[in-house]
Amino acid sequence: MSRPQMTRFLTVTLAAALVIALSACADLPLEDWSAIPPEREARAHPVQYAHTVRFAPGDERLAIVERQRLEIFLARIGTGRGDRVVVAVPEAANAGTLRLDERRHQTVAAYLSLSRIETRPAEGELAFEVPRADTVAVIVSRYVVTLPGCPDWSERPGRTFNNTVSRNLGCASASNLGLMVANPADLEGGRRPGPMVGAFGVLAIQRYRKGETTPLAPEDIGAIESQQKSGQGGGSKP
Repeated sequence: MSRPQMTRFLTVTLAAALVIALSACADLPLEDWSAIPPEREARAHPVQYAHTVRFAPGDERLAIVERQRLEIFLARIGTGRGDRVVVAVPEAANAGTLRLDERRHQTVAAYLSLSRIETRPAEGELAFEVPRADTVAVIVSRYVVTLPGCPDWSERPGRTFNNTVSRNLGCASASNLGLMVANPADLEGGRRPGPMVGAFGVLAIQRYRKGETTPLAPEDIGAIESQQKSGQGGGSKP
C-alpha cells in the first residue's frame, strides 16, 4: 500500500471511529450545566381581612348585633401574635361628623381591647376601601407562611453531573422553620431592637476596661459543661 493510500485509509478510519463515538454519546442523558436548584426556604406573604361595623345614624353605641358580627369575624380569622389590627373611619365632611367618627373609633377600639386586641393607627401601606358613612372598618393584616415544595425527588439522589447540591438539600429545615415560626413577618425582615438602658451598657464597658470583670472559676466551667451535656443549660457567675 502506497503512502497516499495509507494516509487516506487512516483518515477514513478515524472519521468512522469519530462518527461511532458521537452516535454512542447521543444516547447519554444531557445535563444543563447552568441549572442550579433554588434555595429551599419558607416565605411569608402579606394578607388582609376587613370587617364593617355599622352604626345607627347619629349614634356612637355598638349594637348587640354588630358585637356578635364582630366576634364571629374575629373568631373566623383567628387573631393572634403578629397580627396588626387597624380601626378606620370614613372621611369626615365636617367637624361634627369628625367628632362622631372619633367616638365610634374609640368605641370599637375599646370593645376590641376587652378581647386583648390592641389596635394601631392606619398607615399608607394598608390597602382597603374607605368606609362609608355610619360605618367603621376593622382591618386585620398578617403574614402567612408558604412552605417550600418538599420533598423534591425530580432527580436521582446522588447523581448530579453538573456538580450541584441535591434539590432536597435544606428541605426539612426550611419546612420546620415555616411550621414553628411564631411571627411569620420575621421571615421577611428582622425586628427593630428595643431601646437599651444606657447605664447598664456604660457600667459594663467601664468594668471591662478597668479589669474588674469576674472570670469563671474552674469549678464553674466544669459545672457548666456537665449541665450542657445533660441538657439542663447553664450560666456564668456574675
